[in-house]
Amino acid sequence: MRQILLIITLSIVAFQLHAKPQWQIDSPNNHLTVMLTLSDDGLTYQVKYKNHSVIKPSKLGFEFKGQPPLQSNLRADEVVRRSINKKWSPIWGQRSEIEEHFNEVSISLSESSDLARKMTVTFRVFDDGVGFRYTLGRQSNLTDFVITKELTEFAFAKSFDTWWIPAYRNQRYEYQYLNSALSSVDVAHTPITLLDENFAISVHEAALENYASMVLKNVTDNHITFNADLVPWANGDKVYAKTPLITPWRTIQIADNEVDLLNSDLILNLNEPAKAEIETDYIKPGKYMGIWWEMHIGEKDWSPGEIQGATTKRALEYIDFASKHDIDGVLVEGWNTGWEGQWWQRPPTFNFTQPAAGFDIDRVSQYAQKKGIRLIGHHETAAGIKNYEDQMEDAFTYYEKLGVQSVKMGYVGTRLENAGKKEWHHGQFMVEHFSKVVNSAAKHQVMINGHETIKDTGLSRTYPNLMTREAVRGMEYNGGSPDGGNLPNHTVIIPFTRGLSGPIDFTPGIFNFDYQKKRPNNRIPTTLAKQLALYVTLYSPLQMAADLPENYQDHPAFTFIDDVPTDWQQSVALQGKIGEFLIIARQDKYSEDWYVGATSNEKARTLELPLSFLKAGELYEITSYQDAPNAHWESNPMAYEIKQQQGTNRDVLILNIQPGGGEAIRFRKVTKK
Repeated sequence: MRQILLIITLSIVAFQLHAKPQWQIDSPNNHLTVMLTLSDDGLTYQVKYKNHSVIKPSKLGFEFKGQPPLQSNLRADEVVRRSINKKWSPIWGQRSEIEEHFNEVSISLSESSDLARKMTVTFRVFDDGVGFRYTLGRQSNLTDFVITKELTEFAFAKSFDTWWIPAYRNQRYEYQYLNSALSSVDVAHTPITLLDENFAISVHEAALENYASMVLKNVTDNHITFNADLVPWANGDKVYAKTPLITPWRTIQIADNEVDLLNSDLILNLNEPAKAEIETDYIKPGKYMGIWWEMHIGEKDWSPGEIQGATTKRALEYIDFASKHDIDGVLVEGWNTGWEGQWWQRPPTFNFTQPAAGFDIDRVSQYAQKKGIRLIGHHETAAGIKNYEDQMEDAFTYYEKLGVQSVKMGYVGTRLENAGKKEWHHGQFMVEHFSKVVNSAAKHQVMINGHETIKDTGLSRTYPNLMTREAVRGMEYNGGSPDGGNLPNHTVIIPFTRGLSGPIDFTPGIFNFDYQKKRPNNRIPTTLAKQLALYVTLYSPLQMAADLPENYQDHPAFTFIDDVPTDWQQSVALQGKIGEFLIIARQDKYSEDWYVGATSNEKARTLELPLSFLKAGELYEITSYQDAPNAHWESNPMAYEIKQQQGTNRDVLILNIQPGGGEAIRFRKVTKK
C-alpha cells in the first residue's frame, strides 16, 4: 500500500512539473470567472460569465522599439491575492454611494532571458465586469522606452451582434453608430457594445493617463480576435514612457442584458480616489444655457459683425432669463478675439484674455454675479495646441479674476497641431495635453466641459472638476450639419455605447423645430416630449437648455427643465433595447422626488412602467410630459400633453410613445398613504 501511495505522489509531482501554472479569479457573486494560464509563449487570460465563454484564451504583453517583445519565456515570481468590499461617495454623479467590491490577483513576472525584464499583470473581477492592467516597475534593462505595440488581445468567443463607430476617421467620435456582426468590424473606438442571447458586454478602458487611447483592431483570419491597438503619434510610435509605468485598465463590462450594463460602476471603480486635500467647494452640478444654438442654425455668427452672436446685450438677455428659472450658468461662445471669418480653416489666432468687439466681459460677468448666475467661459482652440498652451495659465487666471468657474473646451479640427506635425485627437499627445488643462483649471477652481477631446475613462473620480464631455455626435449636428443631422434612433443607442464611458454633454432641450429658413436640410429627429426625456436618459452633471430663451418663454413644457436636477441619489435603468427604446428612473440627490425618462426610436410603442422603484407606503403626485396622440418626430413634433395624477409604488403607468417620441415624468411625494 505504501508503494502505491508513493507512486501516486511521484505522479502528482511529475504532473505539476509539466503543468502550465494557472490562476482562477471569481467575482464576488461567482457569476464571472477569469482564468490565467502561463506557458512558454506567455501569459493568457480567458473570461466566462455564468459558464458561457466570453473571451477565449487571449495574449498579453508588449513590443518595444529596439528591444525584443516582452511576452514569452516568463516565470511567475510572486502571486498576490486580495479582496476589497467598501463603499464610497462621489462629489457628484448618478449615485450618491457606490459599492466597490472585487477580487484581485497580481502576478509578478520576469523573463528568463539575459534582459530579465519584469512586469506585473493585475486582474480585478467585480460582479459587473473585469479590469486588468500592466505595471512595469523600475528596472535597469527597461528605463526610458517606446512602446510600438501593446499585445493585449480580446479573442471573443463568437461573432457577437455589435454596436460600434469606426476609428481613425476625421470626425473623431462623432459618428452614427453602426450595427453589424463582430466579424464585420475592422477598427473601432471604445466603448464597443456586444450582445449575445446569454449576456451583453462592453469593452473599454479606465484611468487613461500618460498613455495612448486604445481602439480595437481586427487582427486574425477568424475575424473575431481583436488587438488593443494604441493610437499612434504622427511618426508611428505608440507610447513614450519610462519606468515605473502603470497602464490604463482594459475593461470588460458584463451583464445579463444591455439594460443592466447601464447600472454598472466598473469604470469609476477602476479609477483612483481624488486626493483628500484638493479644493472642491466650487464644483457644482447644474444646468446652463447660452449663446450657441443660434449660430448652429444660422441666425447668428461667431464672428463680430452684423449678426454677431456674442454681444453684451444678448448675454444680458440670457442672464435675465436664467435668473428667473433654475438655470445656473450662461455660456457665451465667440466672446474673445480670433473668431473672425472662417476660423476653422486657418491657423488659430484666438486670444483667451481679449474680448471681441461688441462684448464687454467685465460688465457681463458683474451682471451675472449680481443675478446669481455663473458666467461659463469658452476656450475654442481650433486644434491649435501650442497657441492655447502658451496662453492657458493666463487664460485660467483671467477667468479666476472674473469669477468664471466653468469652461467649455473645444478642439475643432481633424488633427491637432504639434510643432508642424499633425496628431490624432486620441493619442498620447491629447491625453497629456488634456491632463494639463484639467490640472491647470483645478488650480484656478474651474470646472471642465470638454468637446472634441479625448474620450472619458472615469477620471472624474480622480479629478472631480472634470465634469462632462462631448465625445459623441451631439445635438449640434441637427443644427447645421450638411448631412442633415442625426437619426431618430441615435439617442436610444448612445446610452448603451458612449454613455457607458461617462457623462455626455449632448445639449438637449430644443423646443423650436421650425428653423429651416437657414437650414432647409436639417431638423430635430425627436418630438418635444422626447427632448425633455433626454435630460434623464442622457446623463450629465452639467445639462444645457440648448434652445433660445425666446423659445422657452412662457412655454408650459419648460417647467420640466426648470424642475429636473442634474445630481442624483439613485439611478436605475429599468427597461430598454439598444437602438429601440429606453426607460431610466433617477432620484434627486436632495429630495425624495423621482424623475423618469422614456425614449423611443422612429417607431411608436406602448410600454408598461411599474412604479416599484418608488418608496413603499408613500403617495406621489405624478406629472407626465408626453407625446400627444398625433405627435410624430417628422410631421408633428411639437404636439405634446401634460397630465397629472397620483400613484404609489404598487401602480403601473402605461406610456404611449409616438414615432421618434418620449415621455418625461416627475414624481413628487405628497404625503404618507
